[in-house]
Amino acid sequence: MLLAFLLVQAVSQDRNLVPGGDEDGTRTTAAAPRCDSAAEDIVVCGTADPGQFRLKKIEPRYVEPPVRAAKQVGPGELSAELERREFPGASSRRAMLRFRIPLGAGKPK
Repeated sequence: MLLAFLLVQAVSQDRNLVPGGDEDGTRTTAAAPRCDSAAEDIVVCGTADPGQFRLKKIEPRYVEPPVRAAKQVGPGELSAELERREFPGASSRRAMLRFRIPLGAGKPK
């Protein structure tokens, strides 16, 4: 019942539902700027580069060392590390568990 009443009232309104709907299609557009030196007026032409005077991104001065926990387990070492990699447009954070065992005859002297 309420839905039918709202529909009847919406249809019976005599105003536009979307504001600004009274355009007649005769809108004028701005002419393209001219960059010729034939006129006596002073014309300044150029391309606008918004990043022309912007400072480049610098590396941080103080970088925290990566968080690393290590424990000797048998012949190898078990470590937990946090890593962050930068990609174009995104960054990746991850937690790594690594188990390293020595291969070969031993440590070089």
